[in-house]
Amino acid sequence: MSEMAKVQKRWLLGMSITLLTTLVIGLGAGQKVRAQDEPTTAGGPTTFRRLSAQQYARSIEDIFGEGIKIPGRFEPRLRDDGLLAIGDAKVIVTPSGIEQYELKAREIASQVMSEDRRKSILACEPQSPTAYDDACARQFFVTYGRLLFRRPLTQKETASVINTTRAAANQAGSFYKGLEFGLTQLLMSPAFVFRVEASEPDPDRPGAQRLDAYSLASRLSFLVWDAPPDAELLEAAAGAALYGEKDREQQIDRMLASPKFEQGVRAYFSDMFGYEQFDSLSKDQGIFPKYTSQLAKDAREQSLRTIVDLLVTNNGDYRDLFTTKKTFINRSLGALYKVPVAKAGVDGWAPYTFGADDNREGLLTLVGFLMLDPTHEGRSSPTIRGKTIRELFLCQKVPTPPPNVNFAVVQDTSNPLYKTARARLTAHRDNPTCAGCHALTDPTGLSLENYDAVGAYRAAENGVPIDVSGTFEGKTYNGAIGLQQTLRASPGLPNCLVRRVYEYGVGRSITASDHAWLDYADQRFARDGYSLRGLIRTIAGSEAFQAVSAVTAEKVASN
Repeated sequence: MSEMAKVQKRWLLGMSITLLTTLVIGLGAGQKVRAQDEPTTAGGPTTFRRLSAQQYARSIEDIFGEGIKIPGRFEPRLRDDGLLAIGDAKVIVTPSGIEQYELKAREIASQVMSEDRRKSILACEPQSPTAYDDACARQFFVTYGRLLFRRPLTQKETASVINTTRAAANQAGSFYKGLEFGLTQLLMSPAFVFRVEASEPDPDRPGAQRLDAYSLASRLSFLVWDAPPDAELLEAAAGAALYGEKDREQQIDRMLASPKFEQGVRAYFSDMFGYEQFDSLSKDQGIFPKYTSQLAKDAREQSLRTIVDLLVTNNGDYRDLFTTKKTFINRSLGALYKVPVAKAGVDGWAPYTFGADDNREGLLTLVGFLMLDPTHEGRSSPTIRGKTIRELFLCQKVPTPPPNVNFAVVQDTSNPLYKTARARLTAHRDNPTCAGCHALTDPTGLSLENYDAVGAYRAAENGVPIDVSGTFEGKTYNGAIGLQQTLRASPGLPNCLVRRVYEYGVGRSITASDHAWLDYADQRFARDGYSLRGLIRTIAGSEAFQAVSAVTAEKVASN
């Protein structure tokens, strides 16, 4: 067996051992946290979620400081039931992926133990730099093992990393080289690469399970910060304080007040709105000469800045994202929108408010929404836009097209009989097998046809004025601005956000047992003025957030 095959076998075995051991770790009981009127929920199974590239990088930076380069690549994430956060619990790691994690571990450990950096990392001095020092090594791994694994190392894990460190130090004649090998082992461990959740009996609900305190700390930190728990949160977990209502609320409020809350919001909405598609987005530059990969990056950043400004900086109403005139702009976007750019926006970003008569208002008229269609490079697609609105903003599943559908009429933009997208789609819907799905997607998508495939405004197509009238939930409107005003009034809009944030936080799709709790959360969201902060506080502070179904280690092993 090759050395790499041995590494892969040990790594996969480590995944199984890590999952089984952490599932049976338990901590002391704490005070009941559920609000009096909160419905109970059965919860779902504990999850085993792979860190995203961003979460991995933030973990390294938070633990060891800025400036560490992370080499290699990360394997693609899986989007499942609308969220990458759900798919992260279902991905596998290929042999090639294990090689990449080994490369990262070795390179990161080497940088951490470099002469310049280790001075700020180590809190102790070895008795000799050329010999193994047990006390100093143990102090290092107790401190950094807890941060990397997001829980204390078990006795078995500690013994293993100490043995590796001792052997490497003695062989190399260097204490620091020994630490480097030991740190490599921790960085290669599934306990770092994956967020492994553990459960314990819930003392307030006989026969039920809840997350253990360290798993709860990780759920909290990745929900609010998209980053691992800091030392203070881990200390709260160590004392089981997170089960107490006041202590937990104090930690949640502290996290929401942190600057890291912005990165958590960016991560969440990037997932919900599918912004990873910008990384491979392309448009036909022969048709859209203003389009560049940099413009795509700017489009994503504009949407995220708009979201952060309204929901984080101003703690605004989520529904106002669809009617706000306020945004941010830079030079390339100014050219596309055909608006003047302030001096600050020439080389960076500047706040901008569209005028009352401008044809831009709300998230759906920003190019970050309008251009994000990876399936069409040369034209806009009302069907894709309408499908996106239904699925991403309203949590409504649109069926996939039946096989062998003839799209010739829709795709022929030069057909003199059907000069506009509305005319082409009307002809296409004459096929009964297509009519049902298109009735869901096309009315909303056609309301956005004043904007081409990169988001530039147009009043006509092929010389024919574009009809952007529509009906949504029995209400008529005109154009994208009218559509968004109608959307804002729909209960489906905030209700979808409640569901998605909850699923994002717990890492699984909702089940039937969650419905009563989601109704409760919808009411709380409305009571809090549709504040994202209020919603996260409701979710993170709930008993539902920590409830898990009773899954034993034996059942997991048998699967």
